[in-house]
Amino acid sequence: MKVSKRRPNIVDILIILTLVAVVVLAIVKTGVVNRAESSGVDESAEKTTYTAFVDKVRMPTVNALHEGDLIFDDKTGVCIGEIKTVAYEPLFYNLPDGSGGMVRAQYPDYYRVTMSIEGSVIEKEDGYFVDGVVELKVNSEMDVFTKYVKPTIKVTNIEM
Repeated sequence: MKVSKRRPNIVDILIILTLVAVVVLAIVKTGVVNRAESSGVDESAEKTTYTAFVDKVRMPTVNALHEGDLIFDDKTGVCIGEIKTVAYEPLFYNLPDGSGGMVRAQYPDYYRVTMSIEGSVIEKEDGYFVDGVVELKVNSEMDVFTKYVKPTIKVTNIEM
């Protein structure tokens, strides 16, 4: 049998050029762009401790917040840090008394939890960001979750 050489036609050349272009774009996207983006985030991220509290919770919620547990943002699912310390105190509120003054009264079976959370925080011109994604603002509330509980925390202090 005699095998004849076949000349490539225009369709073969276009298919080969398209495949080469797709491979080059994939290499550029995964190799160059992501390396530059990740190096910018990794270099400027610092381990930072910030303080947050959870208001008006019962004792099972207090017991579900453990030191060493990871805490995640509910909207994005990004880990915002590790709980370092957990402290709780009874919750008080002010009631008017009969003479026009105010009296502090305790909510029965409700507590206020204060937590120290350590996470990788990046300081940008727009504010503080955990892992470059989740924005942290003082006095802002955010829904979070751990392995055992899903509270709403309020950030009170960011130590840079």
